[in-house]
Amino acid sequence: MATLDRIKDLAAKEFSIDASKLDPAAPLDSLGVDSLSFIEFMFKVEEEFGINVSDEDLKGIKTLGDLERHVAAALAAAGKG
Repeated sequence: MATLDRIKDLAAKEFSIDASKLDPAAPLDSLGVDSLSFIEFMFKVEEEFGINVSDEDLKGIKTLGDLERHVAAALAAAGKG
């Protein structure tokens, strides 16, 4: 399964949203989730992919597409992707 699809599946489960309705270019705040739920989602992303997302990196992640690019880069840097 592609990285973006895995992220969309995680988001769909975490936020009770249909994965097919998640637009990778839409701002994450458009999902209507609170900051605590978003942090919990990020922990699940880190666990799913075996990566760490720093607070500094998190500031640059505004869309699911941004998150996918960050995950792909982290996996490549770790020799996992």
